[in-house]
Amino acid sequence: MRGDQAPIEMTDDNDCLLRYGRFMSSVDDSPRPPSPPQSPRLYSVLRVALPLLVFIALVSLVIFVTGSSRYFINSNNAEQHDIVAPSIGGPFHLVNQDGVNVTEKNYAESYKLIYFGFTYCPVICPTSLSKMVEAYLALPPQLQSKIQIIFITLDPERDTVPVVKSYVGLFDPHLVGLTGSTEQIEAVKKAYKVFATKVGEGENYTIDHSSFIYLQDPDGKTIGLFKTSDTVDIIRQRLEQVLTTKS
Repeated sequence: MRGDQAPIEMTDDNDCLLRYGRFMSSVDDSPRPPSPPQSPRLYSVLRVALPLLVFIALVSLVIFVTGSSRYFINSNNAEQHDIVAPSIGGPFHLVNQDGVNVTEKNYAESYKLIYFGFTYCPVICPTSLSKMVEAYLALPPQLQSKIQIIFITLDPERDTVPVVKSYVGLFDPHLVGLTGSTEQIEAVKKAYKVFATKVGEGENYTIDHSSFIYLQDPDGKTIGLFKTSDTVDIIRQRLEQVLTTKS
């Protein structure tokens, strides 16, 4: 130190700076090892699984659409009326509106329009049966003679033989009504892939059920299903096409 230089006083600020320098020199500033990477297993599984799941979903959708459409009559293409669904339908043992035991063989000589419902149904059943009967009556007599129109109840508990007889008589004399025991109705429901479930308790219960008009050939093969949205004219046209083509 030069003789003429005054000594540096250790002020509070200087003391703080000195202590801060000592603290910083004591801190270990060596680089820390990087954090171990997360396991890539989950990422790899997701990267493979997600595209596979999307592919399966798309394939399932295509199969559902193309498969289910085989069972419906295309209202825009007259050449696609011949739709065979051999898994729908089969033998049955039921009782007609006159109390006579019948099987599918009683109607083996005819094409058949079949509707499943119940007599206490407020709207869907009478509407569908009316369309079926109207389409039948709109055919020329020579074509009517080739078809048997049939109603099968889903409510054997209430739809006894007399009840079914009165019900079908409201539509047309040619309409056959079929009922049976609970076991017999369950068997025919299963054969025709009919969904039906009882809703409610007591005497005022109802039945939720699928609603299709089945078209079968004389061999008992289901060759078409008419949806509730199909009009009388659509049903009539398809019947004429099927009956004239098969004649």
